[in-house]
Amino acid sequence: MQLAVALSHSITATEQKSNAMNRLSSTLAGLLLLLGSQVQAESVESMLQEMAIIEKNTPLLQAAIEDGVERAQLCFRCHGDDGNSKRDYIPNLASQNAAYLFTQFEHFANGVRKDYVMSKLATALTKEDRINIALYFSQKPVVVREQPVAASSKGEQIYKTTCFVCHGNAGHGSSQYPRIAGQPYEYLTKTLMRFMHNDPDRKNSPMIGVVQNMDEQQLRDVASYIAHMP
Repeated sequence: MQLAVALSHSITATEQKSNAMNRLSSTLAGLLLLLGSQVQAESVESMLQEMAIIEKNTPLLQAAIEDGVERAQLCFRCHGDDGNSKRDYIPNLASQNAAYLFTQFEHFANGVRKDYVMSKLATALTKEDRINIALYFSQKPVVVREQPVAASSKGEQIYKTTCFVCHGNAGHGSSQYPRIAGQPYEYLTKTLMRFMHNDPDRKNSPMIGVVQNMDEQQLRDVASYIAHMP
């Protein structure tokens, strides 16, 4: 009887020790994850600051653009030599905000955004590559393209009551939000529909919540208006 009690106490102590170790491991894993995300955030922030310095220094900007042309060769096949996409379902990168574009490279590299091509490409680019490519495309003008639909007045109303809050009155966005003015209608429509249908690859986008109170026709209307914005 005493032996049984002793064994029971031993097993209980072992289980308690195991549970404590598991809790410790979980805590350490959580701390490492938190520290990793903080380091990554600080790293991205420092790179954005570096980019801002380059943008304000003409010689540095010119050098970055020249390097960006070389590394952007991988982008030209889809997005065009000058950042105006060759296919209507692919976005323009021309005149895109450099900070926003750089941040998207980071999102593709770390898995926040997922795309079969871009996720692989982003991980193959160095920090300098991402900065230089973003700066290169940001300096290229958007070329007006023929759109398959006319601009919708209903879409204009939606834009001016909802979309302008983040993307600005002209649709040129900011360091946090993309320029959407003049994007191909097909790309805009396709992207908005992905948000509407909760595409898991875009689950981290604030657009998921924005479009939930809209129907498909409203999304097409606003896409038609945005496509024709200069």
